[in-house]
Amino acid sequence: MNKSTVKAIEDFLMVKSDKLEKAPLCFCFGFPRKELYEAAAKMFKSGFCDYILISGGVNKSPDKAFDKSFQNITEAKWQRDNLIKMGVPEEKILIEPKATNSLENVLFSKPIIIKQFGKVPKKIIVLHKVFHGRRALMTIRRNLSKDTKYLLQLFETPNHELKNWWKNKKLRNHLIDEVRKIGEYALKGNLGLD
Repeated sequence: MNKSTVKAIEDFLMVKSDKLEKAPLCFCFGFPRKELYEAAAKMFKSGFCDYILISGGVNKSPDKAFDKSFQNITEAKWQRDNLIKMGVPEEKILIEPKATNSLENVLFSKPIIIKQFGKVPKKIIVLHKVFHGRRALMTIRRNLSKDTKYLLQLFETPNHELKNWWKNKKLRNHLIDEVRKIGEYALKGNLGLD
């Protein structure tokens, strides 16, 4: 992969985390890794959010690297259980346990958010892994609220590292797959392109 291709992919996919501000809600796209609940717990304990919403159904093919306690439980419930172990009060955690993709994360979470807050809050922290920030932001803007300020917060995992990603075949394939998914979502009208 040449330098101009690497740069083009990075310029498009590698959005940066926003400056963190206080928001009523931290929206977490489902992902069965400890980095998600650790980041969400840190934000909550630092006073940046009042509630954490975890969205994610049953992961049909969990990676062997995932915690064994993840077997036979939804991503949302697994994350909630770990957030509680980290000291986040259960009543401050909202869960959506059915979604199987990013679009469903947003669509299935919307009624939960409206039930909790009466409407979609004017400001929401969006937490996701580094390679998926662009699609997460475009999906939530299109399908939750265009009037909300979304504060994107991204985290790395051992399988989602920014450094030298183009030298690792697995990471390269992962990024190319993310570009494909953005195309599919866009063609279906599920992304906010503004």
